[in-house]
Amino acid sequence: MSYLAHKTERKALKVLANTLRFFQDTDLLFVSARDAFAIRHAEIMLRSVIESNGYTANYRKGKGTKILKNKKTQYHDNELF
Repeated sequence: MSYLAHKTERKALKVLANTLRFFQDTDLLFVSARDAFAIRHAEIMLRSVIESNGYTANYRKGKGTKILKNKKTQYHDNELF
């Protein structure tokens, strides 16, 4: 059971980001179509939780998993100047 908060902690996002590296190797395994769909859906859902909190997850072999805070742009994309 977890404690519910208004904002997800960075530590929780790091734990979720650490699990994403295991999804990279599933394309090399023999998996049924139904299971492959469920695995991909789980990966997308984990990434959406991380990204909705303003972070991106990067995994590099030998370096580990890092979560980086997304930087906000100063201007909107549709501004002309």
